[in-house]
Amino acid sequence: MRISERMRYDIVNNRVQDAKSDNANAMERLSSQKEIQKLSDNPIGAAQMIRYRDDIEGLRQFQKNIEYSKGFLDRSEEALKSISDNLIRAKELAVGMANDTVDKNSRAATSLEIREIIDEVTQLANTTFNGRYIFGGFRNQTPCLSLDGDYLGDDGRIFLEVSRGNFRPINLVGRDIFQASPAEKEKGHYDMMTALDVLYDGMMNSDKALMHSALNELDFQLEKTTNNHATLGAIGNSFKQSGDRLGSEEVLMRSRLSKVQDTDVYEATSDFKRTEAVLQGTLSSSTKLLQPSLLNFLQ
Repeated sequence: MRISERMRYDIVNNRVQDAKSDNANAMERLSSQKEIQKLSDNPIGAAQMIRYRDDIEGLRQFQKNIEYSKGFLDRSEEALKSISDNLIRAKELAVGMANDTVDKNSRAATSLEIREIIDEVTQLANTTFNGRYIFGGFRNQTPCLSLDGDYLGDDGRIFLEVSRGNFRPINLVGRDIFQASPAEKEKGHYDMMTALDVLYDGMMNSDKALMHSALNELDFQLEKTTNNHATLGAIGNSFKQSGDRLGSEEVLMRSRLSKVQDTDVYEATSDFKRTEAVLQGTLSSSTKLLQPSLLNFLQ
């Protein structure tokens, strides 16, 4: 079979173009350090990359929810601890002023500190996080406790998703903290602010009976506050465990994504050098093949 100059040129040109293409692909892999540049490179791998990236984005959103919940819970815990500290201080004052050796003037003077405690507890009950009242339930855009000590929130529980289909509460029901339930009222208990008001009135009027009544009630209020504090701790621990698990899952998912999309630098460097040598060799041999000779001319 006779090979024409045109066929010779086409064969050489195809070899050069193939070598150039292989070298360009190797250079692209090396420079981008990505194994898949377009869908046609590896359709199955590209589909895996999309799935892994979607999973990672979902994990990051769950982690954002957990970070928000941590801030909310920390704020709630700080407020509840300060409320507990104020109740303890009120109890200390009640114990001291209920003594028979204390006169009326001393009790009236101490009642001023009780008034400050009442104001402080009211402010703490209306603590906010990101502009929301943390003890108000769903009614968290307005103060949950009035200046008169009435609870104005509702019993709404706020849930955040910490994993696919797994929702957990981040708030306490403020009513359970500041307001006595019907069963508690039947046993003679008051709302939290009522207990402090009774103590204040007892000191202002030097009424030991009121002071003793308030003192017993403060023990009950402290117990409720402690129980709610423990509940917050349990919620916080569950979110911490979920956050740790999500962190581990993200590391694993990123590792899988890296195996699919990232290039082995050593391998990519070797491929680039190999294709570069092939290209140089192809160009050199092509030059010789295309040089006209006397025999070519006579043919």
